[in-house]
Amino acid sequence: RTAMGGDADNETDHDAFHSALISLCAMPYSSGIARFSPDGNFLALGGDDGSICVTDVRVVREHAAIDKTSSRAYSDHANAVNDVDFHPRSPILVSASQDCTMRFFDWATNAPRASRQCADTHAVNAVAFHPLGDHLLAATDHHAIHLYDVSTFRCYLSPQPVDHHTAPVADARWARDGSVYASCGGDTIKVWDGVANRCVRTMASAHLGAPVSTICFGGRDKMLLSCGGDSNVRLWDVGTGKMIRCFEGAQQTSRTACCFSSHEELVFSSDEKTGEMVAWDTSTGMTRRRYAAHSKPVRWLAHSPTDRTVVSCGHDGMVRVWASPALL
Repeated sequence: RTAMGGDADNETDHDAFHSALISLCAMPYSSGIARFSPDGNFLALGGDDGSICVTDVRVVREHAAIDKTSSRAYSDHANAVNDVDFHPRSPILVSASQDCTMRFFDWATNAPRASRQCADTHAVNAVAFHPLGDHLLAATDHHAIHLYDVSTFRCYLSPQPVDHHTAPVADARWARDGSVYASCGGDTIKVWDGVANRCVRTMASAHLGAPVSTICFGGRDKMLLSCGGDSNVRLWDVGTGKMIRCFEGAQQTSRTACCFSSHEELVFSSDEKTGEMVAWDTSTGMTRRRYAAHSKPVRWLAHSPTDRTVVSCGHDGMVRVWASPALL
């Protein structure tokens, strides 16, 4: 069940989850990004120093630590890694970097370096594989979305220049069926036809003129979650472009992430003033819990798509893994 897909979870179950979520482990890592694999079994971290780490989540739970000996580590990039994404069908990880490249890693092998490299004309802020794995969205400092054919690296732009953003693109994400995708740049969110590559909806001044930093789909792809520099996380109706709910009470002025829990009953983001991780009830917008996560602002959050595991990356140079004791 999902909180936006039908039956609402019992409030007591919510509270039990919040009280049970514990800090499993923490490790020094200058990570600004974290992503789980589609099956939730692996975690990838991208660092400010260009490093990438892929680790087995099950090993993390077993040892209450990120075991570097069983992790894959890469150092191909010459500048900060801004995003990573797992291929939906193959053991391939793509990375996006400030060095204007995207690199493809066969993380299931012992290959020490990327197997392929795609160079862009701009710094790459975010990447997202199409659900079939054959195309790749790239959000860059260019105002246009870059859509790549994974096999040939041919780049496609929207056929209508009027569709482009008017500022660097901060994030871009596919819906689960690939029929649409969404992007954010400056203070604007756009929804696109995933086949025609045309903008079908624009939410202008989505965060009251403040930059929108990240977006993600939910509610069977009928909803879109966004966070921005106005210190609010907002939930949108993809079909109408209208705001459904605003999640308040956490200060956010720089780039950070928002995400749903695995069953979408909770929305997670962070409070940069306190370094806390904040959880809201998706259905009501009420704050459910605040977790003392980092001694400095939280840079990124990622929730497992399959269970109650959360990763937070902080400006204090630490990565922290959170989990329900039921998983240990």
